Amino acid sequence: TTGIASSYGVGASSLAPAQTAAIGVLCTGITTQPAAAGYGDYLEIANLQPSIGTAGSVVTGTRICGAFFNAAATPQTTHATACSFAIPFKVGVHFDEEESIKASPIASPDLMKAENDPAATKGAGYGYSGFYLNYWQNAC
Repeated sequence: TTGIASSYGVGASSLAPAQTAAIGVLCTGITTQPAAAGYGDYLEIANLQPSIGTAGSVVTGTRICGAFFNAAATPQTTHATACSFAIPFKVGVHFDEEESIKASPIASPDLMKAENDPAATKGAGYGYSGFYLNYWQNAC
């Protein structure tokens, strides 16, 4: 099945057999070559949460990367809205100087090693495409 790649793609998948989101310690800031791990790029959002939270429900993962934008604690295969209650709200961006590119087609055990999986046309983003972030603030 082909389709359109997402506007979000920052690094490689968190799991080897499927394109997924990655959060926390998986987003190391280091891309290792030759094509061993594609986690050199990430966004950092203080108090990143998969849903609306409060000061009592702080998550430890502040980094997000991967083929999908989803802050859930387990790897997800869909995009989702994420929340932060941090004041001030800020987004940090870390891009290293490397990209982890493999020859296509990429076998499923290697999806965490490559940022250019052709499956990006099924809703995931290419790991080197960057991001478009739409955000808003709710009243407390």
